[in-house]
Amino acid sequence: MAKLVLQSYCFSLCFLFLLLCEEKPIAALSRDDFPSDFIFGAGTSAFQVEGAAAEDGRKPSIWDPFCHAGKMADHSNADVAADQYHKYKANVKLMHEMGLDAYRFSIAWPRLIPDGRGEINPKGLKYYNNLINELLSYGIQPHVTLYHFDLPLALEEEYNGLLSTKFIDDFTAYADVCFREFGDRVKNWITLNEPNVEPLGGYDAGNFPPERCSFPFGSANCTAGNSTIEPYIVTHNLLLGHASVVSLYREKYQAEQGGKIGITILAMWFKSATENPEDIAAARRIVDFHIGWLMDPLVFGDYPTVMRKIVGSRLPVFTDEDSRRIKGSYDFIGLNHYATIYVQADTIQLEHQLRDYMRDVAIKIPGKSTKSRLALLLKYTDDFIPATPWGLSELLDHVKEYYGNPLTLIHENGEAEVVDPTTTAMVYEDDFRINYLEQYLEALQLSIRNGSNTQGYFVWSLMDTWEFLAGYTLRYGLFGVGWQFGMAQLIFFSSFLLLLSSVFLILCEDKATVALSRGDFAPGFIFGAGASAYQVEGAAAEDGREPSIWDPYCHAGNMADHSSGEVAADQYHKYKANAKLMYEMGLDAYRFSIAWPRLIPDGRGEVNPKGLQYYNNLINELLSYGIQPHVTLYHFDLPQALQDEYNGLLSTNFIDDFKGYADACFREFGDRVKHWITLNEPNVEPLGGYDRGNLPPQRCSYPFGAVNCTEGNSTTEPYIVAHNLLLAHASAVSLYREKYQVEQQGKIGITLLALWFDPATQNPEDVAAARRMIDFHIGWFIHPLVYGTYPAVIKKNVGSRLPVLIDQDSRRVKGSFDFIGVNHYGSIPVQDDMRQLENQVRDYMSDTAVKMPSFGRLHKKVNEDNQPNPSGLSKLLEYLKEIYGNPPIVIHENGAPEIVNWASCKRTYDDDFRTSYLKQYLEALIASFHKYSCAIFLFFRSKLTLHASLAFSLLSFH
Repeated sequence: MAKLVLQSYCFSLCFLFLLLCEEKPIAALSRDDFPSDFIFGAGTSAFQVEGAAAEDGRKPSIWDPFCHAGKMADHSNADVAADQYHKYKANVKLMHEMGLDAYRFSIAWPRLIPDGRGEINPKGLKYYNNLINELLSYGIQPHVTLYHFDLPLALEEEYNGLLSTKFIDDFTAYADVCFREFGDRVKNWITLNEPNVEPLGGYDAGNFPPERCSFPFGSANCTAGNSTIEPYIVTHNLLLGHASVVSLYREKYQAEQGGKIGITILAMWFKSATENPEDIAAARRIVDFHIGWLMDPLVFGDYPTVMRKIVGSRLPVFTDEDSRRIKGSYDFIGLNHYATIYVQADTIQLEHQLRDYMRDVAIKIPGKSTKSRLALLLKYTDDFIPATPWGLSELLDHVKEYYGNPLTLIHENGEAEVVDPTTTAMVYEDDFRINYLEQYLEALQLSIRNGSNTQGYFVWSLMDTWEFLAGYTLRYGLFGVGWQFGMAQLIFFSSFLLLLSSVFLILCEDKATVALSRGDFAPGFIFGAGASAYQVEGAAAEDGREPSIWDPYCHAGNMADHSSGEVAADQYHKYKANAKLMYEMGLDAYRFSIAWPRLIPDGRGEVNPKGLQYYNNLINELLSYGIQPHVTLYHFDLPQALQDEYNGLLSTNFIDDFKGYADACFREFGDRVKHWITLNEPNVEPLGGYDRGNLPPQRCSYPFGAVNCTEGNSTTEPYIVAHNLLLAHASAVSLYREKYQVEQQGKIGITLLALWFDPATQNPEDVAAARRMIDFHIGWFIHPLVYGTYPAVIKKNVGSRLPVLIDQDSRRVKGSFDFIGVNHYGSIPVQDDMRQLENQVRDYMSDTAVKMPSFGRLHKKVNEDNQPNPSGLSKLLEYLKEIYGNPPIVIHENGAPEIVNWASCKRTYDDDFRTSYLKQYLEALIASFHKYSCAIFLFFRSKLTLHASLAFSLLSFH
């Protein structure tokens, strides 16, 4: 088989969800015509698109030998199909570009549990985890069908598959695996697809596998079967299997996972061909046989009366226990609707002593043979059926009136183009498909206005699929797939429900014209917001978390307002509401940190299961909204246990413990986290904690400390701590690249505080002082990262107090980043103060030999005058480009605070100056793109929530 090739380009069918591509002055429909939470999606099934039929441990389903025996219209098989098994990433990206809210797909039972029961296939498990995570990374909801016709062949051979009640137990066990492995992310489960189809095709007509039928009813030459009873037995077992799985989900998983579960039925509509009372009764009878066969037991606990009367003893009986279990076993009903069929009465069929399903319904379809009638009921026909959108409206009215208006999803609707398999041309004349979709969407919208509880619409199908019985001769796809010459060209033709995004709340300014829009930034540019664990999580003493070095520091009253972070913004308990707010803002990403003392409370050793659960929940919640998690491993909150044991960052023991902690994070979360930050502002903690002593662990020495420290050495310890942080960063990056990056496909970097420094005057000494300060502030870390050594001016001024990067360390540190994160808040004017270098005892500030308004500006993100200076950001980015080779840059923090008077109980937010600040910096960012071609690809607003600002203030409202 030739290698499949995917290609995306536009052609004439602009898919009509919004119908915006018609040549009309005003589009007939828009997304606004539907409820705000209405879901638009597309669907496929595993056997029809995955391919890879004999790869990675998958074993045959009942459809594999059936296809290989040449039973399809074009004698094809689905061994390759659309090759989604290998190309799911490209497919998901196209879904995102279309604007899909959701993707309905099925899990292949014989790929996940190849023998139907027993061992899980790890490669199958990995594929579905990857597909689900990929969807969530783009904000696309996975709607997952457990069973879509592809029964493992092993179960068919062992006990005749669906004919046996053993199927119920095996199906329940298989579902248990799916709920356990995927239910933390999948919130919409469909037990069965069209259980009113397989019994007829497989056990009455015999034109579906397992090809069971009996004379004179079969449309195939069956060697086994009984068309008079087996369709009813199979449906009965499918219903019991469905109810068993729903019971399992509700009892074991639903409360914790918070998902919904339902079933999807084929739901054609039927209309009497005449006004003859017999024909009207015939239409109602086929509705009961076709839809009521399943809906009546689900809603009322028993089969329709007309079926009980006509089928008699051939229809299985529900025990009282079965009836109770089946009744109400759904959170939603999925409907696959394609057409309306006109019928007439044919009650003469009831005079036969030997009857199958088609004789039992006692109808005929004008102009159709018995074989064609059954094909229409199976929907697998190439007969052209004109669009009858009013039929969808009548169907939804019927469901509303007779079955109590359950939550309903249109799981399939669409029209196919019939393909001549003898031609290699790929001609798409899709006007009739556009017209079809437009008419059905208009009917759906009208039904919703009239009270139908329909909350979603999925077109069939996402891409051209291998169609059951039809093979590659029917094209339903939003994407065309060309199989000619063994090629699979994926052809994109949908503009679909494009969603508007905003650049934070800046674009909500009350102005006639907004200066900026997202369109001013490069395609793919990411906008986010950030927070850190200690500053927002709260729950400081809950669920196994142990203190960080900040806990005793806060409790000692060292904060400006004497507060602590024990509650903070309470994100530990309110992460779901926060993620929802992020989504409503239109954020692409959320940058947060993992609390080391929550995940591994003692700094090394056992992982805290409650901490693990919280971060898994947070990550999954973000992904469920399409928000990328950008995760910082260390944001100042060192476990107190490590500080007590070996003085924390001062010891090289920290390097190994940090690596062990990072390993746990990569292992547990790296399948979903694709952006890792090792350290936040490692050029801050050495100064605040080990020079000035006004941050924990409060180490300093006279005369440099801002507080009365009881221990420390301000002349050496800041450099030792920074050195150990660099080595720890490099060790974690090396681990990630060697052990995880190839498989997980993530990126890893580091984030620095990056203020800008301008000379206070144009005096040459002050100009040199500004450059010197930049080297001490930014070059302290980025120089080793890019060049493998500290800046020359630091080596010269600090001398022997500066640790040496040995060759091995230099090689490991150099290049140890995929991106550089920058936290930028403002610019500081500096003057030369070379007299400081005459002092024999010097700390960091003395070594820089500059004067500035406040040393605290180097580790407090506070502008005393709150005046923006966006030119500083432009200069910073130009500097990084010219001196350090234009590395990929992420603006990880930028923002301005409002100073709060905590003596007042008022909550007044006068944010004009903050709006202006952000706007000016974003404009500077755009200018840097155009003027300097800087490699900036993300911007994070600081901060998402109101939180405790380290060494500054706490904001905590309950």
